[in-house]
Amino acid sequence: MRALHTTQLILTLAAPAAAAVLIAGPAAALPPHPFGLPALTIGCPNQASPMSLTAATGQSGPEPGIAPGEIRFQSFPAAPPIPAAGQVTVAWANTTTGQSGVVNLEGAYPYQSKTVYTGHGEVTAAAFASITLGPAVICQNSPTVGTFIV
Repeated sequence: MRALHTTQLILTLAAPAAAAVLIAGPAAALPPHPFGLPALTIGCPNQASPMSLTAATGQSGPEPGIAPGEIRFQSFPAAPPIPAAGQVTVAWANTTTGQSGVVNLEGAYPYQSKTVYTGHGEVTAAAFASITLGPAVICQNSPTVGTFIV
């Protein structure tokens, strides 16, 4: 009798969790996917540092602020306190549809982002950046490349 009571108790407690799993809606998009290695600049003064190290990610929709067929490119310091590069640009090509573009990321340094419509498919992108001293560009960093499914 006790075993039957224990079984009923377990089923009573587990039923709502099982129903939530079975009735749940479609899953959200994957988390941000990193580009390859961080983009590196060595031997170029950047905020009193002899180098910069910039990481970049791509986040496809649907997510809040990112519609289906769009991707948000983001950049940030890869290894604080080493600074990130100044202006980050992303060149992208949708190898499924043939669409392509070049965008400058926007936002307050060092965290920049830009959401672009790439269309659905496989997107290959390269992120590269420049370091400025006043109005003059003094260095370019090595690019980093990533592939994303949108």
